[in-house]
Amino acid sequence: MKDIRILTGKRTVFSSDRVIEILREKQIYAQKEEVIKIVEEMRMPMQMRMHTKAALSIAGWKQGYVLDVILTAGSSIESLAAKYAAGDDRLRTAVVYAMAESGLEDFEQQVLLQTSAICREEGFEIAACMPNEAADAALLERELYERLDAGRTLGIRKTDEAKRGGGKPIYRRYKLTETASEGQGEEQREYSITLLAEEETTHQAHTISCAKGSSLLQALREQNIMPPSYCGGRGTCGKCRITVKEGSLPVTLEDQKAFTREELRNGHRLACKAVLQNDLTIRIASAKEEFAVPQNDALEGIQPGADNSYQTGDYGIAIDIGTTTLAFALADLKTGQIQNTHTAVNSQRKFGADVISRIYEAEQGRQKQLQQCIREDLWNGVEALLEKNREKVRKLHHIVIAANTVMLHLLRGYSCAGFCRQPFRAVSLKKEEITFAEAFGKPFGHSFQPKVTLLPGISPFVGADITAGLFACGIAKEEQPALFLDLGTNGEMALKIEKQLFVTSTAAGPAFEGGNIKWGMGSIPGAISKVRIRNGAAEIETIRQTPPKGICGTGVIEAAAELWTAGMIDHTGRLAGEYAKQGYPLAQTESGEWIVFTQQDIREVQMAKAAIRAGIEILCMRSGVTHAQIGRVCLAGGFGYFLNIEKMASVGILPRELAEKTTAVGNSSLRGALMHLMEQNSSVMQKMAEEAKEISLAEDKSFSELYLNYMMF
Repeated sequence: MKDIRILTGKRTVFSSDRVIEILREKQIYAQKEEVIKIVEEMRMPMQMRMHTKAALSIAGWKQGYVLDVILTAGSSIESLAAKYAAGDDRLRTAVVYAMAESGLEDFEQQVLLQTSAICREEGFEIAACMPNEAADAALLERELYERLDAGRTLGIRKTDEAKRGGGKPIYRRYKLTETASEGQGEEQREYSITLLAEEETTHQAHTISCAKGSSLLQALREQNIMPPSYCGGRGTCGKCRITVKEGSLPVTLEDQKAFTREELRNGHRLACKAVLQNDLTIRIASAKEEFAVPQNDALEGIQPGADNSYQTGDYGIAIDIGTTTLAFALADLKTGQIQNTHTAVNSQRKFGADVISRIYEAEQGRQKQLQQCIREDLWNGVEALLEKNREKVRKLHHIVIAANTVMLHLLRGYSCAGFCRQPFRAVSLKKEEITFAEAFGKPFGHSFQPKVTLLPGISPFVGADITAGLFACGIAKEEQPALFLDLGTNGEMALKIEKQLFVTSTAAGPAFEGGNIKWGMGSIPGAISKVRIRNGAAEIETIRQTPPKGICGTGVIEAAAELWTAGMIDHTGRLAGEYAKQGYPLAQTESGEWIVFTQQDIREVQMAKAAIRAGIEILCMRSGVTHAQIGRVCLAGGFGYFLNIEKMASVGILPRELAEKTTAVGNSSLRGALMHLMEQNSSVMQKMAEEAKEISLAEDKSFSELYLNYMMF
């Protein structure tokens, strides 16, 4: 078989300006405002249908080498275009194809960054895209189709090619040059990057070397310098911001979306989209995050089980590994008394805010880095607890860990390949008893070693954190139908009906935790957490009442709810008037910058809320339960604990009939881990995990329709 590599895209970026250009190139003319409106309306349906994928291969050609690439947006675009064509809506049909072409061009830029690295591994550099005369286009397409086995690798059918408009695949052939040996010329040199930290002066800087054509973000990561990149390097979250002080970086489309003209003139760029072409001196904002995770009574009142054989003064630690934050609790195993707690940021967040980004990074060869991150986080958390309680070190017997399945796989070093394609598979879902060294990567440092338990999960995307949470909330004992929701980057939910437990998960995205939001941040001091709009102006509250720095997940939901209630966004989510371009102003930072809630921020909320609500409705439909029959709703997690449930219902995340039945239960995952730690009996949890019935939303035909319906306000 030929050495053919397959690359898949992530969330597609559609440029309204580029769509207008494409329409004009095709001699289709319409009012700019009308096209922009259609693009905004079509953005979400197109996101659902764009399945970008590329096949590539390096081959000998005449007297040199070439890189052959085919890129496709998938076949789902055609059905959407056909729908509008059948209704004789020619403009919408043309916009669908133009958006597909714009999105595919964006994907091509992603692919070029990855293929540059692949070519360097093989000893080549991309010299240029080889021009192709119109007369030879069909010949080249046939050649590349056969060479890359496009029918098998990309699902492209030859018979479809003549029918496709803007959804037509892109065929590219790039001329390659062999990498010159050391000292063979300026083109092969390494460039130096001088790094200035946020508050440092020039003499405190240090310099690293990186190859020409490298992505700046990847170059920094290779030196263990980790600017946040919650979107996984797609250029959509805007968090990997750097400032060029000397040298130059071209302005990319993503830069234009992330920064104002003044910021661009001042050298602001996104590291993930910056490609090195000269020596640079840059300033990097501090990547350190300190989340203010609230403490609540979720850990109180846990009684040791009847089979508890521990002695007074024996201790254990329960740990919840969240995608964003980590929570630790040190407990007296005999009495159940909590000795101390600790919270920290999951430093894997620098690789992406959600589990999908982490999976992608692991599959791109960074699994060891991800494993090392979480091991160090766990070690530091345990050390922080024991530093406050040194006398308890010698009596630490047991550590219990709850986490979603992806986090546990990254901790154990298991392959994440099974999460990448259907049917999704996990290496392990069972409870595991392992050594301290296996979990933390090094021994405890004493003559004894505490045992470590990893709790059981239900499915690849409904993990041990949900098993623990269901156990902690007593869902298994409920007589009436009961709903369990854990809202985060991956929204998990469970519905208990009589003796059957139905579970599912949906990719809500990072908006609920401040990711992919222009001014988004975690729950740190200074994050806007509450929003009210009075007489057209915003009134805000921040965490710990400190000066505003950005907006966290609860603030995001409240801002959207208030704008909707105030009539400043319509049912499609479009911001009114001048706010559509500039965003709605919430507050000013200490430096005088306006924190704004943008049109794209609202789109992120719409996607998140639609995914959660559609998931709830599918659970109800497939289990045959109505909203009225549900007697109790448990809203788990730190995000849900401070969420205004009425506002959550007003934007449509939660059905209004369930709002009054909903109770925030805090960190139920950590509570469940503590209960297992002290009760020493996991039979209920294990049975629940084994007998739960998972409903796959990806395979449910109603999900897409419901998702699009609940995009609206």
